[in-house]
Amino acid sequence: MAPARMKTSLFVVYATLLSGVVCDEPELRILPSSATLIKPIGHQTLVTCRPFGGDISLISNIRWLDTKNRTIEPTKSETKSRISVEDMPPDSLALIISSLQENDAGTYTCVASYAGSKILSKSVEIHTIVAVTWVDAPTEQYPELGKDYKVRCKVTGKPAPRVEWRVNGVTLSGNNRLIAETDGLLIQNVEVTDDGTYTCRAFVFDTGELSERHIKVEVHIPPKFDENEMKGSMEFVEGESASITCKAEGKPSPTYKWIRSSTKENLGISSDRFSVNEHTGVLQINKVTRDDNGDFVCFASNGAGSVEHPVRVTVIIKPHVLEIRNISVAAGQEGVLECRATGNPLPVVTFRKLSSETPMIAGLQPNDERIVVHQREDRERQQAIGTLAITPLKTTDDGLYECIARNKGGNVTSNGHITVEFPPSFAHTPMNISWSWDHRPVNLTCIADSIPNATITWYLNERMIQRDPNFFIYNKGPQSSILVTPTDTKFYGAYTCLARNIHGEARHDIRLMEAHHPQEVQQAKFEVITATTVKFNFVEPRTDGGRPIKAYVAQYKLENQNWPEAQNKTWPVDAAYIIEHLIPQATYHFRFSALNEVGYSPWAAPLHTTMPRRSNPEEPTILNLATPPNRFAESSYGDRFEIRWKKPADNGEYIDRYDLEYCIFTGPISEVKRADGDSFKENASYKTSRLNDVLANEVKDCKTLEIRNNEQTSYALEHLEPQTLYKIELRAHNAIGFSTPGQILFRTARDGYNPPLGIGDGSAPATFSSYTLLVTLLLIPML
Repeated sequence: MAPARMKTSLFVVYATLLSGVVCDEPELRILPSSATLIKPIGHQTLVTCRPFGGDISLISNIRWLDTKNRTIEPTKSETKSRISVEDMPPDSLALIISSLQENDAGTYTCVASYAGSKILSKSVEIHTIVAVTWVDAPTEQYPELGKDYKVRCKVTGKPAPRVEWRVNGVTLSGNNRLIAETDGLLIQNVEVTDDGTYTCRAFVFDTGELSERHIKVEVHIPPKFDENEMKGSMEFVEGESASITCKAEGKPSPTYKWIRSSTKENLGISSDRFSVNEHTGVLQINKVTRDDNGDFVCFASNGAGSVEHPVRVTVIIKPHVLEIRNISVAAGQEGVLECRATGNPLPVVTFRKLSSETPMIAGLQPNDERIVVHQREDRERQQAIGTLAITPLKTTDDGLYECIARNKGGNVTSNGHITVEFPPSFAHTPMNISWSWDHRPVNLTCIADSIPNATITWYLNERMIQRDPNFFIYNKGPQSSILVTPTDTKFYGAYTCLARNIHGEARHDIRLMEAHHPQEVQQAKFEVITATTVKFNFVEPRTDGGRPIKAYVAQYKLENQNWPEAQNKTWPVDAAYIIEHLIPQATYHFRFSALNEVGYSPWAAPLHTTMPRRSNPEEPTILNLATPPNRFAESSYGDRFEIRWKKPADNGEYIDRYDLEYCIFTGPISEVKRADGDSFKENASYKTSRLNDVLANEVKDCKTLEIRNNEQTSYALEHLEPQTLYKIELRAHNAIGFSTPGQILFRTARDGYNPPLGIGDGSAPATFSSYTLLVTLLLIPML
């Protein structure tokens, strides 16, 4: 081993020394320094040559020779050669091939002169290769479901590359459906799961070149219509907008177009009335016309294929009433109203009387067998003819009738009139008697109902009225009036209006009577007398003179006055006949008269009385009602009660206040009697009158209130005990003293029961109830 190591070391030393000697000799060096360069076709190539060693100043005339030992000339500015040389400072000469071609392969030599006599040279071998080139390898490819498909990947190169496949990153192996071929990967019977990224890898071992092409493979599914959703025929209404939907499944989603079969026009581009959404398949028709009858074909297409589906369109033409003629027929005869209508399909025609909400049905009407509805078709004219027959006609059949034509396109109506002719009738003439007096003119009016209109003639006491200044006739039908000026008793009597038309006649009597003043009032009675007021009752006159009594009049005076100085008081019939503001302790005389439209009766039924002296007020009348069988009023509330009263007569002195006392009543209800001593009766309703004195000591917890407003007629008691019986005494006070108390018992409701305002007996506080009512009335118009 030792001798061998020695020999190796000596060789290295010798080689090193030899190298040092050679490096002193001049030479040419080429970069890249490899003796063989491998360059791809089409690429630019640069090779430089420069002197090295010795005295380089002695080296001259450096140049490049091509593969045929021809000197390569430098590039001139006006021309540009694909192969040229170019000086590259400081001392190199570059060989430039701008686009390497296959026939550029060979030996290129750099030569130079040394010291004018020695030739230096250095050669380089350029080999050309063809880089991996993708001839046919689209990055997106779309096989069709169920068919064989070759994923295209055709590559070239020199040296020839080797191709390998990966699917979704996994090297292809052991798949019988996927077969690698020279120009691609064959997929047999394409499935949906074949979607993915396919990688085609081309590599050259000699050059170490590797290139990959990633191909997106998406399986396309041809369009297919869903027969459950696709309609073979559709109906549209003329004049309305409509749409037809075409829907197909496929991958990618198909696009759509619509073709009209009759004209072969593409509706998406050829008409303003049609629009097509190529993504949803909806054909929109603006204002359908009857010319749209026919077939429309939907085409659904994607990269995998195309399918078509025809749709038969039938245009529904809305009904149109062509004619309905009015008729005029005598009562008792047959009336036939005819209505003609058109449309597609021909409409069904029926009728409705405008005064009825329900249309008639075909055939006999269930509620009136006189009425029959029929329909027939005139195919030649494309008309539906409906007839309404009524046998026999009655006057109640007169009126407007609605013809209703109906088909799938909708309803249309038109009105016709049946006029039922009939003889005159005075059913709508309310006047049977009229009155006049003092030669006053009076109008007598007759209204004759008839078709055609009747002519009216007037008679007095069966004699036709001729020209006379006491008569003036307005109109002769169907309404006629006669103005009568009865200047003599002969103008009173029976006036007859006789109406005639072609179907008959009728007469109506109006008695003209003379009215008189009423007779005198038979009797007058005093009903109530206070210090300042008198209330009367009357016995009416024996006769009213033919016109009803409208009012009664009283004339009254002081004893020392004459009747021309008397005062008058007038009351309407059935009013409260009261005279107020009389003088206490004064003597008055009264007389009376009755009034009707003619005038006053004679004065009669005289009375006189001396007014009482001034005294304390009358007893207030309490208006709350006791509801039998109870002997007390009921409050609807557990804690309050509203007492209401009528203001009493003041008996000559101003009422300045009311005293209201209320107490809890502890006595038995059975002891409660009316002030007159009678018991309360079942099934009767009483105003609670003054109670008997037995109640006076059966109370507790009494409280007294002063009410200073003398115009007040109600008061709300609050903070009461629930379900408790109370007694109230109300006294009016004036300068003389207190009145007799008005009394009432009432019971509050159970605790917590407070019905809505306005419910119950009205015992809510008056101010609150009135305010609520006012707000409600103000709000109603706003709503």
